[in-house]
This record gives sequence, C-alpha cells and structure tokens, in this order.
Amino acid sequence: MNVIWDLGEPTSADVVEAFNTIRPLAPTTIRTVMTKIEEKGYLQRIPTTERALRYRAAAPRETVATQSLKSLVGRLFGGSSKMAILQLLSDEKVDAAELEEIQKLIRRRKKELE
Repeated sequence: MNVIWDLGEPTSADVVEAFNTIRPLAPTTIRTVMTKIEEKGYLQRIPTTERALRYRAAAPRETVATQSLKSLVGRLFGGSSKMAILQLLSDEKVDAAELEEIQKLIRRRKKELE
C-alpha cells in the first residue's frame, strides 16, 4: 500500500517496478497481493482506456494503519492494547523524547475519557 500511496495512480507494472527496488519478488506474487488488497477494499482499479490496469488507494494510510494494527493486536495480543504497548516499549529502543511524546498522548487521552 505504501507504494500505491507514494505513486498515486500507478499501473500494476509501476507497482512491480517500485516494489522490486524495496524487496525483489516475482511480478505474479506482487499482483496476487494487489488482488487480495483490492478484495479487502483498500485498493481500487481505475477505469482507463489504456491496456494496463491503473490503481489507486481506496482508503487513507491512517485508516489502513488503524485497521491493520487492531487486527494485529487482536491476533497477537488477544486484543490487549496494553500488552502490545508493553511489548513495543520493552523490545524497541525508545529514546527520552519519544517517551515524553507518548506520555503527552496518554495524558491527552486520559483527559478525553474524563
């Protein structure tokens, strides 16, 4: 999806070319993944008179990120945001500035809940 968001309205060949600079995969593999992403509703085919298919993101990054993260938390942590956050904080190198930003977000969220 990042390739799609970055390129705007690419052809499938554009996606294959861009993705292969990141991680070389067979074009059929990339197109299969694109079909699955389209089936999930994150990708749209653009009607065109060209021979090649064009695509665009059907959802913004934030929406896809939120849905994907919720799914991941559900599968790996039994739906517990707390466990997911604890895992990230214990395994990742989080610097003081990032911790301060996280604390600000927590304080803001607490105020919203009051």
